[in-house]
Order: sequence, then C-alpha cells, then structure tokens
Amino acid sequence: MKKFLTTVTLTLAVMSTGYVNAQTVEENNAIHTKSVETNSFWSNWFISGSGGIQTYFGDNDNKASFGKRISPAVDFSVGKWFTPGMGLRLTYSGLSAKGASYENGAYSTGKKNGKGLYEQKWDMMYLHGDVMFNLTDMFCGYKERVYSAIPYIGFGWVHSYDRPRNNEFAANVGFINRFRLSSAWDINLEARAMMTKDDFDGQIGGKKYDGMVSVLAGFTYKIPTRGWKRAEVRTVSTGISMEDMNRIQTKLREQQERARQLENDLLAERNKKGEVIVEKQFSVAPRIIVFPIGKSTISQEERVNIGYMAKAIKSTDRVFTVCGYADNATGSNETNERLSKARAEAVRDILVSEFNVPASQLKVDYKGGVDNMFYDDVKLSRAVIVE
Repeated sequence: MKKFLTTVTLTLAVMSTGYVNAQTVEENNAIHTKSVETNSFWSNWFISGSGGIQTYFGDNDNKASFGKRISPAVDFSVGKWFTPGMGLRLTYSGLSAKGASYENGAYSTGKKNGKGLYEQKWDMMYLHGDVMFNLTDMFCGYKERVYSAIPYIGFGWVHSYDRPRNNEFAANVGFINRFRLSSAWDINLEARAMMTKDDFDGQIGGKKYDGMVSVLAGFTYKIPTRGWKRAEVRTVSTGISMEDMNRIQTKLREQQERARQLENDLLAERNKKGEVIVEKQFSVAPRIIVFPIGKSTISQEERVNIGYMAKAIKSTDRVFTVCGYADNATGSNETNERLSKARAEAVRDILVSEFNVPASQLKVDYKGGVDNMFYDDVKLSRAVIVE
C-alpha cells in the first residue's frame, strides 16, 4: 500500500503541473499574451449520477464463477473544475459486493457454489475524493469539444454495512470518457479500480490487498456558471523592429566581448613582472703612460695599463684624447715636439692594433716639452695622458 500511495502522490505532483494556462508569443516588434482565466469559487460545479456493475477480487474469489461475482454499482458525485485541465470531486460509490469463502462465516449466505465454497454477499459503500485531469484540454488547449479523456486518482473510506461491519482506507484510479451533449449535460463512460486491505471481505489470506473493479455509465449536469473566459489578448509594443533589435543585440555582444578582452589585457599587464633596466655608466679617469728619457717605446708594464684603458674606452661612445708630453729640462724644442708626438702616436697605435679600440674614438695631440706636471718629478712629464 505504501508503494502504491507513493506512486499515486508522485503522479499527482507531476500531472498537476502539466496544465499550462498562459502562453507568451513574441512576433515582430510586439509581445502577445494568451491565457485562460481561472474561475470564481462558485463557477464550473457539477453533479453526476452513474450506474453499472462491479466485481470484488478477494482471496478465494477466483474459485467462483465470474458471472456470479458481479454486483450492481451506483455512483453519486459532486465536484468542481478549477481550470479546464484540473478538477476535484467527492463521490459516493455502492451498492454491494460478492465473494467466496471456505467457511460459513462473515458475509456468508449459507449457500455453496459448485466448488464447495460458501457464497458471500454484503452491502458496502466507498466514499472517496478524486483529482481529475482533463488530458484533452491540457494538451490540446481549452475548447468546448465533443469528447474529453479524463483520468483520475483518489483516496477514501470503504465501509461494509453488514456484520461484521468493517472500515478500511482505500485508494483508486480510474478513467472517464466524457461526451458532450450540450452546454449543461454530458454522458460519462467510466472504469475504476479500487484497492483496500485484505480483511475487508472478512477473510485473511495470502494477499496483502483486495480490490474491486467497477464499470459505470451515467450523466453529468454542469451547474451555472459554466465554461471559461479567455483573458484579453494584450499586445505590448516595444517600439523597435526585430531587425533593429537584432542589430542592437549584436552591438551589445560586441561591446561585451570588447570589455572582456580589455579586462583580460589589464589582468595580464598586472601579472607581468616589472623589468629592471640597469644603465651602466662608466667613468673613465685619465690614465698616464710613462716613457724612458728620450724614448717613445712602451714597456710591457705600461702595455698592461693600456689594455685596461682599452676596455674602459670601448665601453663608451666617447672620443678620447691621446696627448703626448716631453720634459723641457732635456732636449731642444724641436726634439721635444717630435718626441711628444711620437709617444702619443705609439699609444694610439697600440690601442687600435692590439686592443681593437675604434680609431674614431681616439684623437692624437701633443704638447712638446713641459714643466714638471706631477709631484715636481721630471720623470712624470715624459708621458702620454689619455682622457
């Protein structure tokens, strides 16, 4: 029974969401809304009456002929449709049920059938509430049509009038074929299956539940006010054609894409490691190359100094002056002029030929004989200064 109730509950939840009573349609530059209004509480009520047959399915009923287990059935209902697709009703179902038993006990008539079982018969009723779904209107839209397919599920209370009186909870499913006669009357052809506890027929066997199947035909009277009003169609104009709307949406997408690209570029720039630029600055101090008296040849020691000087010169783009000197304490002016020039050219030639200093960075100058330039030492005036 728990599994059955769970299944029924889930079915109710799913189907109750199936009816759509509003539609929105966008066409060109307008939005159209169509809907079916729900009604007031006192609208779309109905009453129904049906008659037919029903058969009870108990523990031993298969041991009796099917024809002798058929009983008369009646239904009386009152209900309301809340939307064209969903309604509720309260139904009284009767009249009696028949069965078979090995014992001359509950509901036994005292008579035996051809298989030696006692025949049973008892008056009963089933009071139940049903949730109905008009599938035709739910899936095809509301319309006053000739035929409607209406399944339903329900729960209720089943009672036996004869002793031992029994009361049990029951559940049912059913299907109504509704045929419209007029705005006020319908014909119904209905089939229903009901399930209740095993002991409702006074017997406890190997089954957990007993059941009853009913087939009925009857009429429904629809109480005024009847039918459904469609809500007025509202047209809301946007004032923009679909072509213009598409163009605006395209521009908007382009701007959004551009904004995302700029955001990504900004993030990339933030994540970049800052470049550290180190500017190398070289300060080349004047260098002095000392010569022997009366000579323009360069010693090995002075060549070492000239090599370090060459590295400093090549590290810059400056032009350096290579200036030769001689001491005026010895030699004539002509000799000192010639000697100071020879000394300057000797240093320049070594820088260019041995240490690959560009000749364009060197300018030769000479001063001839001079007074003592450093520390009153005549030897330091026999020199070349690069600066």
